[in-house]
Amino acid sequence: MPGNLAPAQPTDVFPRIVASSFTEELRLEEISNAYPDGSSERQALALNPRHYFHLTEPLVLAEWQGLWDFYKTHKGKPFYLYNPRETDPPFSYDPTGQDPTGRYTVVFDSGWSETTAMPRGQVGISLREVD
Repeated sequence: MPGNLAPAQPTDVFPRIVASSFTEELRLEEISNAYPDGSSERQALALNPRHYFHLTEPLVLAEWQGLWDFYKTHKGKPFYLYNPRETDPPFSYDPTGQDPTGRYTVVFDSGWSETTAMPRGQVGISLREVD
């Protein structure tokens, strides 16, 4: 059927070295129309909230290099991210991506930006859930 999209087919898992450095945001996005009389119409675009992950922790060189290498090879490609708080047992990691507990299919939602400081640097990057 025209217009239907196939589900994302991730093949890699986000590196564990920086996976725990993200904050999570839930969004239930909507479409809204505002009218001159002050009334509005709103409709949710999805039934469930979408997860967004934002990098918040400063990174040492090894973490920065691992993230940069992963970013270069996965721009525009889906991959798995494990939310350490939701895995079983908590804060575990599956480098194969086979365990579905705490796993999200995500893509990079922003460009690469960084602030360099010694001995750590701050990278501004976001991930968006796609499934």
